[in-house]
Amino acid sequence: MKVTGNRAVLSEGVQMAASVAAHRSPKPALACVKIEAGKQELTLLATDLEVGVRIKVPAVEVQEAGQALVPAERVNAILRELTDEKVTLAVTGETTVIETAGPAGAKASARFKILGEDPADFPVVPEFRADGAFAVNMDVMKDMIARTLFATARESTRYALNGVLVEVEGNKIQMVATDGRRLALARGECKPVGKTTAESSRKGERRSGIVPAKAMNLIERCIAGRAGAGLAVQVVLTDREILVRSPEVDGKAWETYSRLVEGHFPKYEDVVPADKDLDKKAHLGTGEFHAAVRKAALLTTEESRGVKFQFKADGLTLSSRAPEMGEATIRMPVRYEGADLEIGFNPQFLTDALKVIEADEFVFSFQNPNKPGMITDGKKFTYVVMPVSIA
Repeated sequence: MKVTGNRAVLSEGVQMAASVAAHRSPKPALACVKIEAGKQELTLLATDLEVGVRIKVPAVEVQEAGQALVPAERVNAILRELTDEKVTLAVTGETTVIETAGPAGAKASARFKILGEDPADFPVVPEFRADGAFAVNMDVMKDMIARTLFATARESTRYALNGVLVEVEGNKIQMVATDGRRLALARGECKPVGKTTAESSRKGERRSGIVPAKAMNLIERCIAGRAGAGLAVQVVLTDREILVRSPEVDGKAWETYSRLVEGHFPKYEDVVPADKDLDKKAHLGTGEFHAAVRKAALLTTEESRGVKFQFKADGLTLSSRAPEMGEATIRMPVRYEGADLEIGFNPQFLTDALKVIEADEFVFSFQNPNKPGMITDGKKFTYVVMPVSIA
């Protein structure tokens, strides 16, 4: 195999593939990126057996078709350090030579000889299949992932909490994530693709699955940079896996695959308070409230990770106190409906949600100091957060 291509474009693809490769796996092939060169087309593949990616790389001249299996981290580091516009990859057996492609007749300014693995040892990465697919606008997909992914559990023996629940019914799609102390729910719209999916949509069939956080991170990264173009990704959700495919733009395209997390997701409907039970509501400016929470959080510690919020008709007071550090008091105006309320929250849990709210104003609703509060940003985003005790 021998190919010449744009270094920056190739580096971008390898970096994405390297983020999927299993670097600590006992199987050397899983720590590699597979390179497939066909007729003027280069494809990169990587998988850790749970999550996989297939990336089409543009602006490549294929002098000799073939395959190579190269160490992901090593090739990624080499391409990042090179500065020349073009590079050439030449493969003989399990040895790959990477060198800069200078002007005709000129010697390469850098040359690397890398020992790889046998491409035959690389596992199959499932390809996207159109049966049962539905389309989601890229902006909608990106926003939904951003509004839920942060609420997944980082380390939990309840594996269902380590992923994002995706539910599709008719033309509606929603994502839910929780770590047991907070819950984020994002809603969007989707469009059936193909006759089979359209028929299922009309019947109101519901499909759902828990997607690992790693896969959601990968999809979000792949979408980044294409937002605002009005494009849509195609998604297939089965009982065991999820597959996502992007449209081709300027020769670039990608597909992701992931197994679903086994287990039962908590009954989140029981966690989201009914609006009729929330008799205290604060209408807050997003930027102003975010700034106030950050200020109050300055005088908290891991041991005293709480900020007290006092809601009254004439304003909101935020206060925090940390032993051997001091205390902080922040005041801001608020449009508040209901009886006076004093309640505590982990400030990090609030700032995580405030970062993904795009509206200038949101509603923070409460029942009492011992019940969770609920943040809503229109009908597209709901965030439920448990209070904390403040001494």
